[in-house]
Amino acid sequence: MAMFPGILTTTGNAQTQGIAPVRSAQFSLKASIVETSVNVSFSVRDQPLGLIYRSAIEKLNEHLEPELGPEPVQAAAAADMDFSPGAVAERIVSFASGFFGAYAENHAGEKTEEQLSGFMSLIRDAIDQGFKEASDILDGLGVLQGEIKDNADRTYDLIQEQLSAFEQQTAESLGIV
Repeated sequence: MAMFPGILTTTGNAQTQGIAPVRSAQFSLKASIVETSVNVSFSVRDQPLGLIYRSAIEKLNEHLEPELGPEPVQAAAAADMDFSPGAVAERIVSFASGFFGAYAENHAGEKTEEQLSGFMSLIRDAIDQGFKEASDILDGLGVLQGEIKDNADRTYDLIQEQLSAFEQQTAESLGIV
């Protein structure tokens, strides 16, 4: 099942053709990036932060999947969602930080501070990669400028602030600090 309606998925076809699951997942990701690149120009001018949100969620799925199973983030962006920098940042951080408990369970043999550090590294890397890919797409379309660039930068800054706050609060609640 596709995470986002309208995104091309070829996993089933690739598996029936005997392609290994990893190659199938890579092919699916590449196909969805190509389709997204083609279709994004229709909505980018109206909701450019929606692209950043979707890209970040896809990367979170990709990075969390080995730890938490297939497609751990099952949320699709509805057409009427608020795509302001604050709202997008809040959704991304809420989705990402919500998986800490499961991550900690999967790393029960590690010290609590190592669990938190590993988790924060994982979600920060995924978010950074998603932002880079979305920014590259927006830049390639020639729309990453002015208010759109300012909103994307503000969203990223808010995400970093909220991730730091989550990490600090979690460390305090776990007695790490």
